[in-house]
Amino acid sequence: MFFLVFILGVVFCIMMGVRHYVMEPVRMQDNSLYPKFPQNSVLWMCKLPGCTDKIQDGDFVWGVLRNQNEMVRKVLGIPGDSITITNNGKVYTPHRNFKWKGEDAFIETRSIYIPRKGDTLFFDKLSDVEQDYLISLMNELNEKIYIKSSLWQGNREMALERIGSTKLGNRPVSLQEINYMPWQDRFLVELQIFQSEPGNAPIHIKREIYNAKDSSKISFYVVPEDCYYLVCEKASHCADSREVGYFTKNRLLGRADKTANKFQKRLELNISRAKRFVKMLASNY
Repeated sequence: MFFLVFILGVVFCIMMGVRHYVMEPVRMQDNSLYPKFPQNSVLWMCKLPGCTDKIQDGDFVWGVLRNQNEMVRKVLGIPGDSITITNNGKVYTPHRNFKWKGEDAFIETRSIYIPRKGDTLFFDKLSDVEQDYLISLMNELNEKIYIKSSLWQGNREMALERIGSTKLGNRPVSLQEINYMPWQDRFLVELQIFQSEPGNAPIHIKREIYNAKDSSKISFYVVPEDCYYLVCEKASHCADSREVGYFTKNRLLGRADKTANKFQKRLELNISRAKRFVKMLASNY
Protein backbone atom coordinates (compact mmCIF):
# COMPACT_ATOMS: atom_id res chain seq x y z
CA MET A 1 0.00 0.00 0.00
CA PHE A 2 2.84 2.39 0.85
CA PHE A 3 4.55 1.61 -2.44
CA LEU A 4 1.31 2.27 -4.36
CA VAL A 5 0.78 5.60 -2.59
CA PHE A 6 4.41 6.50 -3.31
CA ILE A 7 4.02 5.71 -7.02
CA LEU A 8 0.79 7.72 -7.21
CA GLY A 9 2.51 10.63 -5.47
CA VAL A 10 5.39 10.55 -7.94
CA VAL A 11 3.00 10.41 -10.90
CA PHE A 12 1.02 13.32 -9.48
CA CYS A 13 4.20 15.39 -9.00
CA ILE A 14 5.32 14.62 -12.56
CA MET A 15 1.92 15.64 -13.93
CA MET A 16 1.97 18.89 -11.97
CA GLY A 17 5.52 19.58 -13.15
CA VAL A 18 4.55 18.93 -16.77
CA ARG A 19 1.55 21.23 -16.44
CA HIS A 20 3.56 24.00 -14.77
CA TYR A 21 6.73 23.89 -16.87
CA VAL A 22 5.93 22.04 -20.12
CA MET A 23 2.29 22.01 -21.24
CA GLU A 24 -0.76 23.81 -19.89
CA PRO A 25 -4.41 23.76 -20.99
CA VAL A 26 -5.81 27.24 -21.67
CA ARG A 27 -9.54 27.87 -22.03
CA MET A 28 -10.73 30.37 -24.63
CA GLN A 29 -12.53 33.18 -22.80
CA ASP A 30 -14.12 34.67 -25.94
CA ASN A 31 -14.90 34.02 -29.60
CA SER A 32 -11.89 35.95 -30.91
CA LEU A 33 -10.61 32.84 -32.76
CA TYR A 34 -14.02 31.53 -33.85
CA PRO A 35 -14.77 29.27 -35.72
CA LYS A 36 -11.44 27.46 -35.31
CA PHE A 37 -11.52 27.76 -31.52
CA PRO A 38 -14.97 28.69 -30.13
CA GLN A 39 -15.45 30.19 -26.68
CA ASN A 40 -14.76 27.71 -23.81
CA SER A 41 -12.71 25.41 -26.05
CA VAL A 42 -9.36 24.29 -24.60
CA LEU A 43 -5.96 24.72 -26.25
CA TRP A 44 -2.84 22.98 -24.98
CA MET A 45 0.03 25.44 -24.83
CA CYS A 46 3.68 24.38 -24.91
CA LYS A 47 5.66 26.53 -22.47
CA LEU A 48 9.14 25.20 -23.21
CA PRO A 49 11.75 27.64 -24.60
CA GLY A 50 11.97 25.45 -27.70
CA CYS A 51 8.31 26.30 -28.42
CA THR A 52 8.34 30.03 -27.69
CA ASP A 53 11.67 30.46 -29.54
CA LYS A 54 10.18 29.10 -32.77
CA ILE A 55 6.99 31.14 -33.15
CA GLN A 56 5.98 31.53 -36.79
CA ASP A 57 3.29 33.25 -38.83
CA GLY A 58 -0.10 31.63 -38.27
CA ASP A 59 0.76 30.11 -34.89
CA PHE A 60 -1.67 30.48 -32.00
CA VAL A 61 0.05 31.85 -28.92
CA TRP A 62 -0.83 32.56 -25.31
CA GLY A 63 0.12 36.08 -24.30
CA VAL A 64 -0.33 38.42 -21.38
CA LEU A 65 -1.31 42.09 -21.61
CA ARG A 66 0.31 44.89 -19.62
CA ASN A 67 -2.67 44.82 -17.24
CA GLN A 68 -1.91 41.10 -16.66
CA ASN A 69 -5.01 39.91 -18.56
CA GLU A 70 -4.23 36.84 -20.64
CA MET A 71 -5.38 36.13 -24.19
CA VAL A 72 -4.90 33.65 -27.02
CA ARG A 73 -4.30 35.22 -30.42
CA LYS A 74 -2.98 34.36 -33.89
CA VAL A 75 0.44 35.53 -35.09
CA LEU A 76 0.22 37.92 -38.05
CA GLY A 77 3.71 39.41 -37.93
CA ILE A 78 7.02 38.09 -36.61
CA PRO A 79 10.25 40.06 -35.94
CA GLY A 80 11.51 41.70 -39.14
CA ASP A 81 8.18 41.52 -41.00
CA SER A 82 6.51 44.48 -42.68
CA ILE A 83 2.73 44.17 -42.87
CA THR A 84 0.14 46.41 -44.51
CA ILE A 85 -3.46 46.72 -43.33
CA THR A 86 -5.80 48.68 -45.58
CA ASN A 87 -8.94 50.64 -44.75
CA ASN A 88 -11.06 48.04 -46.58
CA GLY A 89 -9.68 45.09 -44.62
CA LYS A 90 -7.06 43.79 -47.03
CA VAL A 91 -3.91 42.55 -45.32
CA TYR A 92 -0.52 42.02 -46.96
CA THR A 93 2.31 40.20 -45.18
CA PRO A 94 5.55 38.51 -46.36
CA HIS A 95 3.83 35.16 -45.70
CA ARG A 96 0.26 35.57 -47.01
CA ASN A 97 -2.39 38.00 -48.18
CA PHE A 98 -6.04 37.92 -47.15
CA LYS A 99 -9.10 40.06 -46.59
CA TRP A 100 -10.30 40.68 -43.05
CA LYS A 101 -14.06 40.79 -42.66
CA GLY A 102 -15.35 43.60 -40.47
CA GLU A 103 -11.98 45.34 -39.96
CA ASP A 104 -12.75 48.81 -38.59
CA ALA A 105 -9.64 49.79 -36.61
CA PHE A 106 -7.70 51.03 -39.65
CA ILE A 107 -9.54 54.03 -41.05
CA GLU A 108 -6.67 54.58 -43.49
CA THR A 109 -4.11 52.20 -44.97
CA ARG A 110 -0.95 51.81 -42.90
CA SER A 111 2.24 49.76 -43.23
CA ILE A 112 3.81 48.51 -40.02
CA TYR A 113 7.31 47.17 -39.39
CA ILE A 114 7.57 44.54 -36.64
CA PRO A 115 10.90 45.24 -34.89
CA ARG A 116 13.40 42.61 -33.94
CA LYS A 117 15.83 42.72 -31.05
CA GLY A 118 18.62 45.24 -31.72
CA ASP A 119 16.74 47.28 -34.33
CA THR A 120 17.24 51.06 -34.12
CA LEU A 121 13.95 52.91 -34.64
CA PHE A 122 14.18 56.62 -35.51
CA PHE A 123 11.03 58.24 -34.13
CA ASP A 124 10.54 60.87 -36.85
CA LYS A 125 10.82 58.18 -39.55
CA LEU A 126 7.96 56.10 -38.15
CA SER A 127 4.35 56.27 -39.29
CA ASP A 128 1.77 57.54 -36.81
CA VAL A 129 0.66 54.03 -35.89
CA GLU A 130 4.28 52.88 -35.48
CA GLN A 131 4.91 55.87 -33.19
CA ASP A 132 1.97 54.77 -31.04
CA TYR A 133 3.36 51.26 -30.82
CA LEU A 134 6.87 52.46 -29.94
CA ILE A 135 5.56 54.77 -27.18
CA SER A 136 3.51 51.88 -25.81
CA LEU A 137 6.56 49.60 -25.96
CA MET A 138 8.75 52.13 -24.12
CA ASN A 139 6.10 52.53 -21.42
CA GLU A 140 5.88 48.74 -21.07
CA LEU A 141 9.64 48.57 -20.54
CA ASN A 142 9.40 51.31 -17.87
CA GLU A 143 11.26 53.94 -19.87
CA LYS A 144 10.70 57.32 -18.18
CA ILE A 145 9.49 59.53 -21.02
CA TYR A 146 7.07 62.32 -21.83
CA ILE A 147 5.61 63.59 -25.11
CA LYS A 148 5.40 67.06 -26.68
CA SER A 149 3.06 67.74 -29.60
CA SER A 150 3.01 70.53 -32.16
CA LEU A 151 0.73 71.34 -35.09
CA TRP A 152 2.03 71.93 -38.62
CA GLN A 153 0.60 72.85 -42.00
CA GLY A 154 3.32 71.79 -44.41
CA ASN A 155 6.46 73.55 -43.12
CA ARG A 156 4.51 76.20 -41.16
CA GLU A 157 3.91 75.68 -37.46
CA MET A 158 0.40 76.53 -36.28
CA ALA A 159 -0.88 77.30 -32.80
CA LEU A 160 -1.58 74.05 -31.00
CA GLU A 161 -4.77 75.62 -29.58
CA ARG A 162 -6.26 75.25 -33.08
CA ILE A 163 -6.92 71.62 -32.14
CA GLY A 164 -9.42 72.80 -29.53
CA SER A 165 -11.92 73.70 -32.28
CA THR A 166 -12.10 70.08 -33.50
CA LYS A 167 -14.38 67.31 -32.28
CA LEU A 168 -14.34 63.55 -31.92
CA GLY A 169 -17.93 62.39 -32.12
CA ASN A 170 -19.87 65.08 -30.31
CA ARG A 171 -17.20 66.15 -27.85
CA PRO A 172 -14.50 68.82 -28.31
CA VAL A 173 -10.87 67.70 -28.28
CA SER A 174 -8.81 68.91 -25.32
CA LEU A 175 -5.11 69.78 -25.55
CA GLN A 176 -4.41 67.59 -22.50
CA GLU A 177 -5.21 64.41 -24.44
CA ILE A 178 -3.42 65.13 -27.69
CA ASN A 179 0.00 63.76 -26.66
CA TYR A 180 -1.29 60.23 -26.10
CA MET A 181 -4.28 60.28 -28.44
CA PRO A 182 -4.49 57.13 -30.66
CA TRP A 183 -3.37 57.57 -34.25
CA GLN A 184 -6.92 57.11 -35.60
CA ASP A 185 -8.17 60.08 -33.54
CA ARG A 186 -5.20 62.24 -34.52
CA PHE A 187 -5.87 61.45 -38.17
CA LEU A 188 -9.49 62.62 -37.79
CA VAL A 189 -8.35 65.81 -36.04
CA GLU A 190 -5.84 66.53 -38.82
CA LEU A 191 -8.53 65.93 -41.43
CA GLN A 192 -10.92 68.41 -39.79
CA ILE A 193 -8.28 71.13 -39.64
CA PHE A 194 -7.22 70.49 -43.25
CA GLN A 195 -10.80 70.86 -44.47
CA SER A 196 -11.20 74.22 -42.72
CA GLU A 197 -7.80 75.78 -43.45
CA PRO A 198 -6.90 77.54 -46.74
CA GLY A 199 -4.25 75.94 -48.94
CA ASN A 200 -3.39 72.39 -49.97
CA ALA A 201 -0.50 71.77 -47.57
CA PRO A 202 -1.12 68.71 -45.35
CA ILE A 203 -1.89 69.08 -41.66
CA HIS A 204 0.31 67.07 -39.31
CA ILE A 205 0.40 66.69 -35.54
CA LYS A 206 4.08 66.22 -34.81
CA ARG A 207 5.17 64.47 -31.64
CA GLU A 208 8.57 64.36 -29.95
CA ILE A 209 9.76 62.11 -27.12
CA TYR A 210 11.83 63.39 -24.18
CA ASN A 211 13.68 61.69 -21.38
CA ALA A 212 11.83 62.44 -18.13
CA LYS A 213 15.09 62.36 -16.14
CA ASP A 214 16.98 65.13 -17.93
CA SER A 215 14.47 66.46 -20.54
CA SER A 216 16.78 65.43 -23.39
CA LYS A 217 15.12 64.66 -26.71
CA ILE A 218 15.00 60.98 -27.70
CA SER A 219 15.43 60.75 -31.47
CA PHE A 220 15.94 56.97 -31.70
CA TYR A 221 15.39 53.83 -29.66
CA VAL A 222 17.17 50.46 -29.76
CA VAL A 223 14.62 47.67 -29.36
CA PRO A 224 15.68 45.34 -26.51
CA GLU A 225 13.41 42.39 -27.38
CA ASP A 226 11.87 40.65 -30.38
CA CYS A 227 8.32 41.84 -31.05
CA TYR A 228 5.27 40.08 -32.48
CA TYR A 229 1.97 41.26 -33.97
CA LEU A 230 -0.97 39.22 -32.67
CA VAL A 231 -4.53 39.41 -33.98
CA CYS A 232 -8.00 37.92 -33.69
CA GLU A 233 -9.63 35.80 -36.39
CA LYS A 234 -12.65 38.11 -36.02
CA ALA A 235 -11.53 41.52 -37.19
CA SER A 236 -13.82 43.78 -35.18
CA HIS A 237 -14.56 44.25 -31.48
CA CYS A 238 -11.55 42.27 -30.28
CA ALA A 239 -8.48 43.49 -28.40
CA ASP A 240 -5.24 42.60 -30.18
CA SER A 241 -2.07 44.26 -31.48
CA ARG A 242 -4.10 46.75 -33.52
CA GLU A 243 -5.16 48.23 -30.20
CA VAL A 244 -2.37 47.40 -27.74
CA GLY A 245 0.67 47.32 -30.05
CA TYR A 246 3.52 44.83 -30.20
CA PHE A 247 3.79 41.81 -27.92
CA THR A 248 7.37 41.42 -26.73
CA LYS A 249 8.77 37.91 -26.47
CA ASN A 250 8.73 37.90 -22.67
CA ARG A 251 4.95 38.43 -22.74
CA LEU A 252 4.36 35.24 -24.75
CA LEU A 253 3.68 32.42 -22.30
CA GLY A 254 3.28 29.55 -24.73
CA ARG A 255 2.54 28.32 -28.25
CA ALA A 256 -0.34 26.03 -29.17
CA ASP A 257 0.91 22.47 -29.61
CA LYS A 258 -0.61 21.02 -32.80
CA THR A 259 -0.24 17.37 -31.77
CA ALA A 260 -1.76 17.85 -28.31
CA ASN A 261 -4.65 19.90 -29.71
CA LYS A 262 -5.40 17.34 -32.43
CA PHE A 263 -5.54 14.67 -29.71
CA GLN A 264 -7.78 16.96 -27.63
CA LYS A 265 -10.21 17.43 -30.53
CA ARG A 266 -10.26 13.70 -31.30
CA LEU A 267 -10.89 12.92 -27.63
CA GLU A 268 -13.74 15.45 -27.46
CA LEU A 269 -15.24 14.00 -30.66
CA ASN A 270 -15.08 10.44 -29.29
CA ILE A 271 -16.62 11.53 -25.98
CA SER A 272 -19.43 13.26 -27.88
CA ARG A 273 -20.05 10.12 -29.95
CA ALA A 274 -20.06 7.96 -26.83
CA LYS A 275 -22.61 10.25 -25.17
CA ARG A 276 -24.87 10.08 -28.21
CA PHE A 277 -24.54 6.27 -28.27
CA VAL A 278 -25.43 5.97 -24.57
CA LYS A 279 -28.36 8.32 -25.05
CA MET A 280 -29.58 6.23 -28.00
CA LEU A 281 -29.33 3.02 -25.96
CA ALA A 282 -31.17 4.61 -23.05
CA SER A 283 -34.02 5.73 -25.35
CA ASN A 284 -34.46 2.15 -26.63
CA TYR A 285 -35.15 0.75 -23.19
